Amino acid sequence: MPDQMQRYTLTEKRPRSGPDPLLTFLQQNTGKPVVLDVGQVDRIDSQRLRTLLSAQLRWARDGQPLSLDAVSDRFRLGLQHLGLSPKHFEPEER
Repeated sequence: MPDQMQRYTLTEKRPRSGPDPLLTFLQQNTGKPVVLDVGQVDRIDSQRLRTLLSAQLRWARDGQPLSLDAVSDRFRLGLQHLGLSPKHFEPEER
């Protein structure tokens, strides 16, 4: 039986202290298909972007899908400010 898609909704902002819940979720769901809902993200900082890029590479290496859902205009703009195309996380752009 194939693994069911695991879903996680990122909070508006990354916590300033303590472990990032996104990282915890990803560690617990390594090897499973994942959808990350980024619709509530107010801004994306470089640390969270590094987490997303690392996860994208890991999931691709493991042959599992990792996709973003509900990508807001603010999220796209944040990617652009960090020097990344908003289409980077779309499968055809990898």
